[in-house]
Amino acid sequence: MGMDAVIYWGWIPILTKKVHFEYGISKMPRESWEIASNKEKIEIYQILGTNRVECYRHWDYEDKNNEKFKIIVCVQKYKINNIFAYDSEGAIKAHAKCTIHDDGLVEIELDHKTVHIGEKIQPKVAKRVYISIRDVYHSHTHHTKYEDILLKPVLAANEDEAVERLLDQYDEKIIHYHKVIKPDIESYKDFDEARNLISRAKGEMTYAVSFTRLFKRYINDFELCISVFSNSFQSITTLAETIESIYTNNLAKYTHDMTRVLSALTLAIVFLTAPIATDAAYEVLNHFHLLNLVSEIIILSINILIILGTCIIMRGWIHEELKRLSDRIFPDNSN
Repeated sequence: MGMDAVIYWGWIPILTKKVHFEYGISKMPRESWEIASNKEKIEIYQILGTNRVECYRHWDYEDKNNEKFKIIVCVQKYKINNIFAYDSEGAIKAHAKCTIHDDGLVEIELDHKTVHIGEKIQPKVAKRVYISIRDVYHSHTHHTKYEDILLKPVLAANEDEAVERLLDQYDEKIIHYHKVIKPDIESYKDFDEARNLISRAKGEMTYAVSFTRLFKRYINDFELCISVFSNSFQSITTLAETIESIYTNNLAKYTHDMTRVLSALTLAIVFLTAPIATDAAYEVLNHFHLLNLVSEIIILSINILIILGTCIIMRGWIHEELKRLSDRIFPDNSN
């Protein structure tokens, strides 16, 4: 590492014992990635002092201004080892040397020898580099491209310190997820959002356990940490069950209310259309000179039977509505 280097650390979330680099790089160039031009390659080869790397170009966007900028990723033996970011005029504005360990730990060295990176934007550059690496080797991320990433890269002097700071983030996420999920339960709405949060929270707690097991040599009381994350997973599962229960109850209530409305409309339609149908039948029979006392009685009887049949079929709903009305008028007798 260079003397003037600033080193950030991140972790590629994995559930296996090691990163299988060949799976991440096997389909290069990836979707929306292109092989770098000869001109771009020559410039990079001169900086790196070697041409034994594969170079791929893709485009990213600024968070605030949504301006597109170019990124070139260098790959050697299935591992990303350098990333270059360019400004709108095509000049290199940031260079990061990357070391990806088998356990998923990533060292991101912001190299000031290629181009100076201002102190204020260093975390942002490290984050972008980390996202590029994570998205290659961790295809099942629980976040979209522009959401908060699973873990933010941390500034650390060594691997021991990096593991401690990354683990602290998982601790903070326990509080974060319990805080943001509960309001969704209490508000009885946004069930889809709550479900998404729960899915992400479960995923992160699972990765937290994996992280703790992989780096237990650096973690004091690592068994306690595993227990904490496992308990958090169970707690989130309980929250999920509560949300599903609320959703089911609300859906049942909504269905019941809709049934009441449709039943009322059905009964109203029957009562309103019965006289109209009777008059129409009388007019037709009268037109053909078939109207007499017997036919009138038959038509009237049919309409009465239709109304009675409808009432019998809907007797449960009618009884429920009458009871509801009675309880409102005579609340003391509701019990």
